[in-house]
Amino acid sequence: MGVSLAILVIFATLGVLLFLYALHFRRRALILGPERLRSALSRTLEGEDVRTPEELEEAARELDARFGRAALFSTILLALVLGVSLFLTFFIVHPGPALALCGPAVFLLSSTLSLRLLRELPRTLLKVERDRSG
Repeated sequence: MGVSLAILVIFATLGVLLFLYALHFRRRALILGPERLRSALSRTLEGEDVRTPEELEEAARELDARFGRAALFSTILLALVLGVSLFLTFFIVHPGPALALCGPAVFLLSSTLSLRLLRELPRTLLKVERDRSG
């Protein structure tokens, strides 16, 4: 029981720290403004420094899609872990394995929420680019 509780505490703590970091990163990026987001995205692209608005818009869409795929993958893993945890809870007398799986479930939940929070950044950039061009 002690090992299961330790696994729960470690993964839950890592999950909460991950979520708080993503929340801080998102808040800081939104405070810095869309121009800083645009320049950061431009710097991450390979090749020349000056990018056209179309290339930046395409890169922001790709980043948004990647965040979406990662959030979907994390959600599927979370559902799988929760399903196994519920199965173990109902069909095994010893609660240790189910308790141990709750830690990774909290971690996966926080990673899913973090990815959903960070997905707002490229969407903000896309909105600014649309407003600028239109």
